[in-house]
Amino acid sequence: MRIYCDVCMDETEHEQIKKDTFRCRSCGSVVKVNPERDVEIKAIISTGELSEVGRVKVKEGEDLRVGDELIFEDGEYRVGEIRALELKDGRRVKVARAGDVRVVWLRNVSEVFVKFSLHKGAVTTPYKMVSSGETEFEVGERINIDNCLFRITRIKTFDGRVLKRGKAKAKEIKRIYAKFERKL
Repeated sequence: MRIYCDVCMDETEHEQIKKDTFRCRSCGSVVKVNPERDVEIKAIISTGELSEVGRVKVKEGEDLRVGDELIFEDGEYRVGEIRALELKDGRRVKVARAGDVRVVWLRNVSEVFVKFSLHKGAVTTPYKMVSSGETEFEVGERINIDNCLFRITRIKTFDGRVLKRGKAKAKEIKRIYAKFERKL
């Protein structure tokens, strides 16, 4: 097994001499390794307007923060952004050690619904599209929706910003505002 050796100052081959004790094959120094155990935490996973209960596996001593991303499995592996953490005593916090968390709320950011407000003259039409959470949208970009060309004029993000220039990833976007240019 390869473990970092403080004496050799490198990752070297070690042999196991007890359950949690290993000897470096290069220098002979002995190290005790206490691997952190995994804990399973109840997760409420939101995809658009649908929520389902699942579980996430993390290291017991890992710090979890609202805004961090975790990998969860629901038949396939997906990425979820932590939206809330509930401790075993029922309190909601922004940061917690995994072993203290009873429930984690996640927003599925692997695939997200991107909401649009499409402006054509005095008429505004709502529209939703499914996109990878990593897809970037940029103010000024032209986008084809139902054989019509729209230009993105503003992007509102979940953190409350309204971008009049620049870009954002789909997983960060609350709504995109776009203006009709022409039919295709």
